[in-house]
Amino acid sequence: MLLYSVLALASIVVEKNVETPTAPPPPVVMVPTISTVPMPAPKKGSESSPMPKNYPGMWANTGDYPSLALRELREGTSAFKVDVSVDGRVNKCTITTSSGHTDLDKTTCDNITARAQFYPAQDKNGVATTGSYSNRIRWQIPEVLSMASMPKVTESLPRPAKPSNRAQLTIPADKYPAAASDEGKQGQTTFMLNIDSTGKVLGCSVTVSSKVPELDQQACALAREWSFDPALDVNGEPSSGKSAHTLSWRLPKRAASVSMNPQRARPNPFEKPGSIGLTLEFDAAGKLTSCRTESEGTPFGKIGDKNFLDMACEGSANRDVAPFLDSEGKPQAKRIKFRMSVEHEDPKTGAVSR
Repeated sequence: MLLYSVLALASIVVEKNVETPTAPPPPVVMVPTISTVPMPAPKKGSESSPMPKNYPGMWANTGDYPSLALRELREGTSAFKVDVSVDGRVNKCTITTSSGHTDLDKTTCDNITARAQFYPAQDKNGVATTGSYSNRIRWQIPEVLSMASMPKVTESLPRPAKPSNRAQLTIPADKYPAAASDEGKQGQTTFMLNIDSTGKVLGCSVTVSSKVPELDQQACALAREWSFDPALDVNGEPSSGKSAHTLSWRLPKRAASVSMNPQRARPNPFEKPGSIGLTLEFDAAGKLTSCRTESEGTPFGKIGDKNFLDMACEGSANRDVAPFLDSEGKPQAKRIKFRMSVEHEDPKTGAVSR
């Protein structure tokens, strides 16, 4: 049982040294129209690192893309680290891994410094203190995927109204409804437009819904801004008319966005070779008379100045066992040794490095 207890203790302590990432909240596609979303505060009175106070997805959006980088179709990911003051302000922003483009990196830190708000770090007593936070922004060229069709049904003859500029049928990413984008919703909206004799859209009605109210409403809102070459009557004079279109909503490719899963250092409990040992001595009555630990190197990491086996000797006064018996059934004293080691071995040659 002691062996199992020590092994269980080892697994618990190693696990405690590993920072377990919490499940990230649902991802949000950033467009300039999204309002600020508050983030939950850390638990009071407990040790914690700085935590975002406002939604990280608000720290960068499509409209922030550097114009030259956009024209040159340059993309990349800028990893950053910020120093956070005791009042939650960003004191300093440093690029830890460059996107490969100076303007993208600079815009990253400019945005984070101006927009990021934090709950400050807390020490073990729950008192606000300074700390750091790391994350990354992925700069990706917005991809336009939503587009309305040319007129599908006309009720004005001999010549129907026609869009005066087909480019207006292409819907840019920042016009995608924020609520639908947040929830990953797509669909098709078919609508009928009433157009006057000057080519102005007077009204819009949805004839086939996308089943997403935000998409239907935005389809008509955008279409009311379109301009048309008016319909012509039998005499060739401008006339009022109708025109039906289908707008296929497709979620835009993400532009600049802050990861919702901040970068975390991956622990390696086997990084350094070494060994640890535990020696227990029991008298003939099974009473624990001595408990000693020894170590070489720092295998499995340490808790302060101790390795995890040191904990096995704490409170050892209550760890007596049933007496050990010899071959004749007589009680006898015993020394028990427990050893664990970490060795680094080349998988090809089998050579051990220490």
